[in-house]
Amino acid sequence: MYKKMIHILDKIRFLWYFLNYLAAAAVSPLFRGRSEYRHLWLISERGTDAQDNGFHFYRYLRRTHPEINARYLLSADSPDRRFFSKEDRLIRYRSFSHYLALVLAEYKISSHIMGFAPDMWFFTKLDHIWKMSGKLAFLQHGIIQSDLPWCYRDNARLDLFVCSAKPEAKAVAAGFGHPPGVVRCLGLCRYDCLPSGEDRQKNGVVLFMPTWRMPLKDVSVHVFEQSVYYKGIMALLNSEALGMLLENRGYRLLFAPHPEVFPYLSSFRSCLPQVEILVPQNRNVQKLLIEADVMITDYSSVFFDFAYQRKPLIYYQYDDEDYRRVHYPKGYFSYQRDGFGPVVARIPELVRVLADMLCLDRMEEQYVKRVETYFLYKDQENCRRNYEAIAALR
Repeated sequence: MYKKMIHILDKIRFLWYFLNYLAAAAVSPLFRGRSEYRHLWLISERGTDAQDNGFHFYRYLRRTHPEINARYLLSADSPDRRFFSKEDRLIRYRSFSHYLALVLAEYKISSHIMGFAPDMWFFTKLDHIWKMSGKLAFLQHGIIQSDLPWCYRDNARLDLFVCSAKPEAKAVAAGFGHPPGVVRCLGLCRYDCLPSGEDRQKNGVVLFMPTWRMPLKDVSVHVFEQSVYYKGIMALLNSEALGMLLENRGYRLLFAPHPEVFPYLSSFRSCLPQVEILVPQNRNVQKLLIEADVMITDYSSVFFDFAYQRKPLIYYQYDDEDYRRVHYPKGYFSYQRDGFGPVVARIPELVRVLADMLCLDRMEEQYVKRVETYFLYKDQENCRRNYEAIAALR
């Protein structure tokens, strides 16, 4: 019954999006000459956040190319509005100005497929029927390590598909079906602000940052709390062995839930004083990645950001079979062969590996070598390369 209700509401929402899009298209000639829409570069992530490659690319354009009419898409109630000043050019997510910008923008740029649209799924489908105008650039949310069918050419008709590593670009170009020249190895924009190397301050922080599980989207709280995903996270957050280790070594663990988990945030709790569950208002992802000494994740592509800084990490993959069945199938990347840290499936093993890492206090040499051969660029020129590639689209 709950799922049926969600399905009906989705249909109503999709109709509303379509009617607004039609109305914006009809009146767009009246707005085409206005300064806010003339030669517009529409930049976004998901419309509700500003902590990823879209945000860093927007900042780069404002700083180095103020002549470009770059505007960032963000909801009125987003906690990330704190990162912007009055001088910034924002378009309110799902406002009529947003629909006009979607119709009139010459360049539509996002860290997610159709992240610049009022609804990513609906407008991806609509684009197959009614081709969107302008150039579409996909900055990426992270580095691809799995097979992602919705990033295939059949599902995403892109003009630019940004990659950051040699094996990644090779796998995407060979297997995702995009025309020659669309897939480019340019580097993630947010990497321009990441430090690399061993010269860093110790902060006594272990960051736990798992990714999402797609079948759990829009389920009830009861169903969510019965999932293997939820139970595996809660087991770690309340592990007495983990608490003792953190206390003895003077560390704390910060749990940063995936944005899709936010509706279920009240379900998470910990009995350990060394564990903190981060809420969206206190969350700055890149700051966390820079300040943390060790990362624990499952499959989240943020581990690439952490490895780029040559810091130790652990893959806690307690539901691997289920994850591969219902979420992402395996791609070119093997965590055992190509990963930048050990893979564990049980909490006792995780605590033992973490104890060794906290003693060593650096990434092991075998993983450092993998980092050095995996990434194509190790500079702060990623935004520049992305800009030049987008500006060259005709």
